[in-house]
Amino acid sequence: MARRTLAVSALGLVVLLGAAACGNDQGSADARPVACGTSQLGWKMTRLADEQRNTPAAVLSAENKGSKSCAFDGYPDIDVYIGKGASAAGKPKKGATPVRLELRPGHTVEFPLFYAASAAPGDACEVSAEYDPSITVVPPHTKDGSLVRMTDAKGRHVRAQVCGIDIELGSPRLR
Repeated sequence: MARRTLAVSALGLVVLLGAAACGNDQGSADARPVACGTSQLGWKMTRLADEQRNTPAAVLSAENKGSKSCAFDGYPDIDVYIGKGASAAGKPKKGATPVRLELRPGHTVEFPLFYAASAAPGDACEVSAEYDPSITVVPPHTKDGSLVRMTDAKGRHVRAQVCGIDIELGSPRLR
């Protein structure tokens, strides 16, 4: 009887230790990845041809070029500016969904950008393409940003132009 009790106890201990080990593996698989850093992301800003009201003027995208997944929690900061002069800054569009996603290696997150890309008759643009403005993008939860060049759909450089002071970022989508 003592051998049987000892065998059952030993078997119970093995099962308990095995369950504990499985729990630890599962816990590490659910661990939240670290925030996406500037060096891990490849940014692109693509000007869209359509200039209809309520459609995006451009798309801002970030590809995870790193070897590990990263957390993209929030909206990036975007600034289109001419030296120390005129500028237009990004902010989430009213009603845009909060961003809390895992960006896996090789995957991309895209943000539609809503702003006036051409002036109304008789008006001027806040940030004119004439001066070839700079574009800086900073990922959420970081301080360092990247310079980004605007391109057309075929990848050719085009000068940014923002005819207002706000650029609204729409809800993101993963690609």
